[in-house]
Amino acid sequence: MIVLTGGKIFTGEEFIENGAIFIENGKIVKVLRRKRLPSNVEVIDLKGKYILPGFIDPHTHIGMRDEGAPRDYSDVNEATDPATPHIYAIDAYNPLDPAVEKALRNGVTTVFITPGSANPIGGIGSVIKLKKASISEIIVKKEAGLKMALGENPKLTYRERKSFPTTRMATAAVIREWFTKAQRYGEEKKRKEKDPKLENILKALRKEIPCRIHCHSVQDIETALRLREEFGFEMILEHASDAPLIADKLKGKVKGIVVGPLFGVSSKPESKNLSFENPARLSAHGIPIAITSDHPFNAIYYLNLYAAMSFKEGLDEITALKAITSTPAEFLGVSDRVGYIKKGYDADIVVFSGHPFDIMSRVEMVFIDGVRVV
Repeated sequence: MIVLTGGKIFTGEEFIENGAIFIENGKIVKVLRRKRLPSNVEVIDLKGKYILPGFIDPHTHIGMRDEGAPRDYSDVNEATDPATPHIYAIDAYNPLDPAVEKALRNGVTTVFITPGSANPIGGIGSVIKLKKASISEIIVKKEAGLKMALGENPKLTYRERKSFPTTRMATAAVIREWFTKAQRYGEEKKRKEKDPKLENILKALRKEIPCRIHCHSVQDIETALRLREEFGFEMILEHASDAPLIADKLKGKVKGIVVGPLFGVSSKPESKNLSFENPARLSAHGIPIAITSDHPFNAIYYLNLYAAMSFKEGLDEITALKAITSTPAEFLGVSDRVGYIKKGYDADIVVFSGHPFDIMSRVEMVFIDGVRVV
């Protein structure tokens, strides 16, 4: 048994001063506010440090386009068919992407990897841990969301190919067509064979997985709301640059919003309102938010700094910390295992020399499943 003592522990909900975390067989077996230590344990004194759940990035393409590799090497988008609900991001994941090690060294232990936004219906994303193990061992949840996209990305992708869809109207039509097919398919009492495309859309229609909808502008967010109303699926909005402009319409309609990437400049007109102020604006309306790097579009290893900048621009400290720990765990349907420092949870823990929002703080230790990896 390993015991981490002292320091300031963020549990995913609150801070505990000078507590103790007991780790055994890869799990957190107890968290004490006062230290009562048995004599037969390995004690790691973390006095003066900050101890947090391993960070979770809720929207990445890490391992799908290796850092430093040419653009053509990318496996992020299967941009040959506007509806590809049957593809899985995990089948493209390369654990040897240099970004994986960099992410680990900066406290990111769990990520959601997802197909890109070239297609109106893009495919299935998975939750994985960034540890050195076989693919089957790192999967936390194979089916954690059906990626969909509205706006400029699918529109411009297919305009370049001179094929349908080339407008926002046609993008929404593709989604309606395939979701209607899946509804009819689900009503069939007898099927000669399974259709993998329709099977995966059915999972969204049955609310077994949420729809993860890429959108930026007000018009695309409104389209997402209409589609949800028409088909009854659960949805999480991705990026949603204009969401603060219509936040009153979103509360209770979305499971949450994944905000980012927040560094750099807008690459297209529809994302011009993406801002470090957006997390605070949305949170003020009671909308759950998580923060993403959208790696490789922003570097995943600065995830804590994106949360720090959001804190600087008005997001409260606890909500900002939750936005890279417990809230993404909730969005991804894995909050029974990761995102918290609690009894029974996986011992995925990061130790900082100081507050994780201080640019001078460094990651000193990282544990995944109770094993120190940094």
